[in-house]
Amino acid sequence: MLSDVKAFALSAAVLYIKFLVCTMIQGNKAFAAGTRATEDSILPQAKSSHQGFADLTDDHIQIVVEEEMRWKRIIQNDLESMPMAYVVFWSAISVGVSTDLTRTLLLVYTTARIGHTIVYSQSLPRARMLFWIVGVACIVVGAVASVLAALTD
Repeated sequence: MLSDVKAFALSAAVLYIKFLVCTMIQGNKAFAAGTRATEDSILPQAKSSHQGFADLTDDHIQIVVEEEMRWKRIIQNDLESMPMAYVVFWSAISVGVSTDLTRTLLLVYTTARIGHTIVYSQSLPRARMLFWIVGVACIVVGAVASVLAALTD
């Protein structure tokens, strides 16, 4: 059976790869939108020689800028959630919270973060909110279980 430590390692690896893929998508969207730093105009990925100067009066540019901002928000949400989640989950492991509970929380949290990214990228706000709530609930349950385990020894 998978230990809580191995579940932690797998979750961290899967979500890091997801994060890395998201940053690559966002980077490509930024090139398409012309919102990269001006010095990036010399890079081969630059579709426009005017990086850093997106013309928001152009409807096409406005759409690609909005797409790029969506991916920035996805990444920002990961950066807001994942670091503290892993502190909480590692704390749960460290203070001896039930292996089954910790493993389940990690599996559900990982699934929720992947689901959150998918539905956020597809502009599905209710589903996004549901996945976000499930992920936060996993963190809160892990935190409460950690406190209880820490106080009962």
